[in-house]
Amino acid sequence: MTGTVTDAMNRTLSALAAGAAVLLALAGCAVAPTAASTPAAVVETEVPATEVAVGNTLTAEQATALNEGNDLMKAYPVGDQFYAVQWGHPVPDAVKAEVQARMLASSATWGTGTNADANDADWNAVHNVMKQESEKLGGISIAVVSCAMSFSTITNAYEPTWVISEPGPVGQYESKEAAFERADGWAQEGKKMYAVINNLGC
Repeated sequence: MTGTVTDAMNRTLSALAAGAAVLLALAGCAVAPTAASTPAAVVETEVPATEVAVGNTLTAEQATALNEGNDLMKAYPVGDQFYAVQWGHPVPDAVKAEVQARMLASSATWGTGTNADANDADWNAVHNVMKQESEKLGGISIAVVSCAMSFSTITNAYEPTWVISEPGPVGQYESKEAAFERADGWAQEGKKMYAVINNLGC
């Protein structure tokens, strides 16, 4: 009876030892953990090597991928390059200059006339470009500071006047200095900016 028990115990121990050897062998061949199996805290701190930073210049392919897959950051075109921009972050100087150029090109006659219908048409053209540029910048607000012909009830005639458009501090200003001081106070780096249209050369 004792021999039978001893034999059974020996067979059990041998089986356990064999099982342990198999487990050790499998452990030696184990693949590296995937993102799904890696603890959440580790995954969250990993930074992809290809991550795009604000201000980076991108290829057309990178720009397309960024604009299609990222709601926070956008690729803004400047010439044959693209710049990564994001609401709330400093806007690259090249992007600011391009926005200014596109706003100037939006209407060469805005602010120069006294015909209400023509002025409305000119402003609609400017306003449409403002909205397009804001979308391409990922939501950064754009206002226009301009010198435009405005009717004066004092002189009973049209006179050049500095004005600021929506979404900025809308209104007419008594001087160029006052308009720009107000516009500078309204603008916030990476959140709000303004373009200048001065077709009258005030």
